[in-house]
Amino acid sequence: MTDNSNDERWVSLSNSNKDYENVLNSESGSFFVDDRGIVQRFEPAADNPFIEEETEFNDNYTYTTYKSIRTFIVSNGVKGFVSDFMRGVKVIERFELSEGLISIGEDCFANCILPKVIIPDTIQCIGDFAFGHTHIDTLQLPTTLHSPYGRQFKDSYIGTLRLPKEWKDDVSIEDGRLGVYHVLNSKDYGYLRWPSTYVKRIEFY
Repeated sequence: MTDNSNDERWVSLSNSNKDYENVLNSESGSFFVDDRGIVQRFEPAADNPFIEEETEFNDNYTYTTYKSIRTFIVSNGVKGFVSDFMRGVKVIERFELSEGLISIGEDCFANCILPKVIIPDTIQCIGDFAFGHTHIDTLQLPTTLHSPYGRQFKDSYIGTLRLPKEWKDDVSIEDGRLGVYHVLNSKDYGYLRWPSTYVKRIEFY
């Protein structure tokens, strides 16, 4: 059996067994991470508080969130998030994932309402339903992410999906449902099948 314990691709998304946390700060607040860089909890800055409110947004599906926050900007040094990290939150202005992020846990940003989301090139793993049943104004996927099957974005609404230009001739979309098969540099790039995710428009970059 191969020992992958030191391989960053196998960063665990479970809660750390360590008794201490490190703090990484951004303008949005403080990210408390374990010794592997996995966020265990988040405390918003004083000028960026969570507001307990129920927000309902109806566009193709009904999205109900229970609190909102003005910005969610991830600190440099964050490598991942535990599962169920920030479910049911509306981010009003800015949602920014940091370069260097490796893993996004299962159900991490499920049932959210998010503005522009750019998945960084460093990402290696997105858990099931990580953005499930989430309304995303604009979503950009990196060229480095292989086989992002629909389970990560299951039952979601995406206003604009930005895909690598290499995929341009291989995208098919019918009634808002996306499918693509792409071969890049003679290697199987992977399937992108989102039968339960609504995509309003596609752009290429």
